[in-house]
Amino acid sequence: MEVDGQFAGRVGVLHPADWPEPELAWGLARPFWGRGLATEAAAAVRDWAFARFGWPGLFSFIMADNVRSRRVAEKLGAVREGTVTLRGFVADRWVHPAPGRGVVV
Repeated sequence: MEVDGQFAGRVGVLHPADWPEPELAWGLARPFWGRGLATEAAAAVRDWAFARFGWPGLFSFIMADNVRSRRVAEKLGAVREGTVTLRGFVADRWVHPAPGRGVVV
């Protein structure tokens, strides 16, 4: 994503071979925080991913102290369901339910 020629951030589906599930991931440069950009972009990618792949759920792995990302997940309707260890780090596992399907655990 680029705004006025500056790199603002990234959003997409991340699924490395060692990830347990496909992750809806986002990150913004600090000057772009607080504008709703992460929520808007992540919602668009989430909707596209569900329509394109038909997954029953999509997940976000968020460090417990990352308050801003937790807020984005909440705004997207995700629900925190435990934790997961990824590459030696423990992250909260947030579940984004597919439209009309409810939360998949």
